[in-house]
Amino acid sequence: MIYFDVLHCETDVAAHMRRLISVGGGYSTLLLPWNRMKQDEEQSDPENALVSLYHPKSPASEAYRMLRTNVHFSGGGEAIQVLEVTSSFPGEGKSLTAANLAITFAQAGDSVLLVDADMRRPTVHEKFQLPQTPGLSEAIVTGKYDDSMQDGPLDGLKIMASGTIPPNPSELLHSDRMKDFLDEMKSRVDLVILDVPPVLVVADALALAPRADGVLLVVSLINSDKNGTKRSVEALRGVNARVLGTVVRGIVPPRGKYGRKGYYNDYYYYYDSGYGADESAKETATK
Repeated sequence: MIYFDVLHCETDVAAHMRRLISVGGGYSTLLLPWNRMKQDEEQSDPENALVSLYHPKSPASEAYRMLRTNVHFSGGGEAIQVLEVTSSFPGEGKSLTAANLAITFAQAGDSVLLVDADMRRPTVHEKFQLPQTPGLSEAIVTGKYDDSMQDGPLDGLKIMASGTIPPNPSELLHSDRMKDFLDEMKSRVDLVILDVPPVLVVADALALAPRADGVLLVVSLINSDKNGTKRSVEALRGVNARVLGTVVRGIVPPRGKYGRKGYYNDYYYYYDSGYGADESAKETATK
């Protein structure tokens, strides 16, 4: 059964997502309110980015708590211990969602490790105002996990930044050492949240998805492209990932059509400027 948890949004937005992705079996869509601020300001200002920490009574914080509840009960009797948070393209709010979700779980008393597995454009350390190194790359290579963990702003919340950017992040994330790391973390904390790169730009999200107990796909109604969202779900299913649902950011439907001319090329330029997009991902997105 498809179900939607809608907060401060028009019902036609949920209906749009229902038409966009025809799925069943506990698939949910949670819609987060849009705060109308410039995205770069939201990303760079910790107080704006970490709304669940600094503005716990806001509608957005309530939406994140609702998302926490959905994730908690989405296991079907089995605990979600490793959660991947991704998007189709950059700029849809995956990192904000991962960070705020980690905060809400910690506020509820869970032990949480938030891992910045976006080794191409890492931002978690900036949001929490922490050093970027040591981090995930050092933890995987050396096996010294504790040395790469940092205390978060709440009891029970640990942060692992990206660490030093490796030459080929996909290989590192797909390695047996990454599997060993996740297995060890599952024995230490209640929940590991992985902030990973967008699905249709590089292969990292698909490499990690089968090792997660569930995947959340973040979609921005302001910037999103309907075909990209659909192809992301198909790509995740293609690697046998368990897609728990979508998190839709932006309750105000944009004027005109979703997306815009040159959408794909613009986003590839964004990621190419940082580290280069996978050709296979480009082909998947533009088919």
